[in-house]
Amino acid sequence: MDIRRTSRNEPKRKGSPKQQVNIALPVPELQAILRAADDIITLGGRTQLAKILKGSKEKKLLERGLDRNPSYGFYRELTLEQIMEKVDTLIHTGYLKTELYGKLPMIEFTPHGWTLERERRAEEFLREWDQWLDNGITPVSMDYLKELNRGMIFLFLFKILGSGDRKYIPFLQQWQPIEFKKVQAEIGQVIASLNERERLGEREWQELLRERSQSLIIRSRDPLILVCQQCDGLFVFDELDLSCYGADGIHYPEQCPGCRLEESGVNE
Repeated sequence: MDIRRTSRNEPKRKGSPKQQVNIALPVPELQAILRAADDIITLGGRTQLAKILKGSKEKKLLERGLDRNPSYGFYRELTLEQIMEKVDTLIHTGYLKTELYGKLPMIEFTPHGWTLERERRAEEFLREWDQWLDNGITPVSMDYLKELNRGMIFLFLFKILGSGDRKYIPFLQQWQPIEFKKVQAEIGQVIASLNERERLGEREWQELLRERSQSLIIRSRDPLILVCQQCDGLFVFDELDLSCYGADGIHYPEQCPGCRLEESGVNE
């Protein structure tokens, strides 16, 4: 079982861009670059990120186990220069940034990039649990979850809750005792809610999900600014909009609330 550690602390947010491009690259490429970056945040720069994506056999990279990153070799057929251009696209469009650590510029997530990566990692954990359950595998330990970013862990819990499936309860019960008190409490509430699912009507269940999202979906410290594809105006992404979360990642709204309201009025 190879689960990378991600700091519990949110990424630094100095100087994050105020205007974001909704889509910088095709979604699979965007996700691959962010996933590769996740293992070297504040530890490596643009060149090392490009080498992971290239599938470099460089000794230093292999010694750090970066060849086990899911995005290792994603751009195997491209040159390093071409990969660097794609990395720079994510920097210029506000998904990644570089910050000086000592004299070296290191890769960091912006709030926009971290929101996407946090959701993606939470979905990876859920799919892994599904695979274990489908194959009758019981993990030896849940310690790999303990030192992960709190916001990502809570989003993982929200995804488990959103499934409404009691099959996850044994894993939750195995995980709960090793966690810090606040996470233990949230795990306990998820277990209790899953046990209540069958007796709740759909309306009650959706209300419960909205209520629990207030605790389990942690808003970014800086607002995520999107560009409306209809009026070109800027608007703030509502991270508690449950319709934006899917199994394949976050789907940012293409229209601002005003344009969506106007369109819904026309359709009525």
